[in-house]
Amino acid sequence: MAKNQGTQRFRLPAWLRLAVVAVVAVTVAVIVLVRVTATSPVTASPPATPVSLAGRLPEAARAGAPGPGGDPARQTLVLYDDGRKADGSVSPPEEVKSAEAYAMFTANLVSRGTAWKMQPAADYAPRQAEQFQAIVYVGSVYDARLPKAFLVDVAAARVPVVWIGANIWQLHAGTGKAAGGPGWRAEGYRGDNPTTVTYKGTPLRRDPRSGTGVVAIDVRDRTKVQILAEASAPGGTPSPWAVHSGQLTYVAEVPYAYAEAQDRYLAMADILLGALSPKAPDRHRALIRLEDVGPRTKPEELRRVTDFLIQQRIPFSLAVYPYYSDPQGRANNGSPTSARLVDSPELVGVLKEAVQAGATLIMHGYSHQSDSGPNPYDGVSASDFEFYKASVDGNGVVHMDGPMPEDSPQWFEQRIATGLGEFRRVGLPEPTMFEFPHYGGSAVDYQLTTKMFQARYDRGSYYAGFCPGGRCGAAGAATSEQVYGQFFPYPVRDVYGANVVPENIGNVAPIAFNQHSARTAVDMLADAQSALVVRDNVASFFYHPFLGEGGLRDLVNSLRALGYRFTTPAEVLADQA
Repeated sequence: MAKNQGTQRFRLPAWLRLAVVAVVAVTVAVIVLVRVTATSPVTASPPATPVSLAGRLPEAARAGAPGPGGDPARQTLVLYDDGRKADGSVSPPEEVKSAEAYAMFTANLVSRGTAWKMQPAADYAPRQAEQFQAIVYVGSVYDARLPKAFLVDVAAARVPVVWIGANIWQLHAGTGKAAGGPGWRAEGYRGDNPTTVTYKGTPLRRDPRSGTGVVAIDVRDRTKVQILAEASAPGGTPSPWAVHSGQLTYVAEVPYAYAEAQDRYLAMADILLGALSPKAPDRHRALIRLEDVGPRTKPEELRRVTDFLIQQRIPFSLAVYPYYSDPQGRANNGSPTSARLVDSPELVGVLKEAVQAGATLIMHGYSHQSDSGPNPYDGVSASDFEFYKASVDGNGVVHMDGPMPEDSPQWFEQRIATGLGEFRRVGLPEPTMFEFPHYGGSAVDYQLTTKMFQARYDRGSYYAGFCPGGRCGAAGAATSEQVYGQFFPYPVRDVYGANVVPENIGNVAPIAFNQHSARTAVDMLADAQSALVVRDNVASFFYHPFLGEGGLRDLVNSLRALGYRFTTPAEVLADQA
């Protein structure tokens, strides 16, 4: 196969993926600050006694175990390119980092169906496939080194094989069989740049910045091949993007770069689930999370929204940070202000009523800001990052700069222990789920949450170097040069070993902020409609209480009309194979 002269590297713009979520959240948070904090100064009560974190979870989860709904009796081998190439050369470091990130993303998705083991494809041993119930290979490096034993075993596979992206041509060279599977061939890289992937009759986006690295698939015998999805460029004719024949399912690109809502990434997620868990139910559930509730939230605003949800018998969660801090008085007329839950008895009363009615408490950080200075905005709770350093450049783009200077296991554990103590002090149940403020935290922080909480409820941040050689857990070696963000259409157990309750259709953002436009309920519903291509998906969003119950009512009714059923995080996590 001739090498395409276009861009073959699938670069992942992590700042874009993560910042989209973070900045949209900040957009509303800035409005919240004006509404709930522009009052007289307050000095918080002394901090609560930290709770003991020892033995908080009877058994910490581990990377590689299946997530909710996954079958622990089945294991998938996830293979990826580690930079070693067929000609003996080694890929540039940036390409190696991206390849590891793609492997982590894939393993996260695989956990919805089965347990998994990850390793470089170059280390594949003869007949290793016999130890697994499925194989997934992520081809992100052109002409990566693939052992002949791997190619022979794939050609003769008796278990499902999902091949994603490059190097399918090596299957032909290594086995003497067609470069693909029965009834189809790979014909080099496409000359166009597809912008749409149609899956199950639904057009999904493909950002043109993803490059031209889409393999052309020539289906020669439709009686032997199932065309799963087709890709097309503007004005062009659709042609196969994903096919299935025999035991082999092939996807013509690694679909993670520039992946956002309504993206062809959803097709990839469903194809994986269908191959690894063919008995997964066809159902569509929805989750609501009330966001950025803190000691300065107006109780009457929160009550109006919670009363509506309770009256409608709609399950919901409350993302609560227990300590409010504005050390520079940016939102309080220049007067430094702080408050704890114990200083807000009326708000605590609303929270208790909601919990008694079935609401789920989520710990949304300790203070949702940094007292060391703007991070990146003003140092005010609900506005800034807490566990990761961020900045804004001259064009209004948020950059993830690295762990906080004080970041360490001791620092993180102290904030969590004190925060849990604040919940205990006012008689609220200690949350068993955690959400990183603006979805930002170091690999050390993410790994520690697995030992403290039953689940996270957010979008994940992942780092190259965390899974060296496929063995996940090297938090100290994880690079902070680039943050790789991923959202999930269904619950997973990620490479940190954490069960993750998904959030994937965002929130209402009334105003444009930085480089991002305003976001409406219509946008969110369009995302939810596209997500219906994923069997057993969860459409999950967050909502700020100050927006009132009217907009929430419309969202709830519209999601129900699309066929979604509202549920609880506990139900999502309790799924059994």
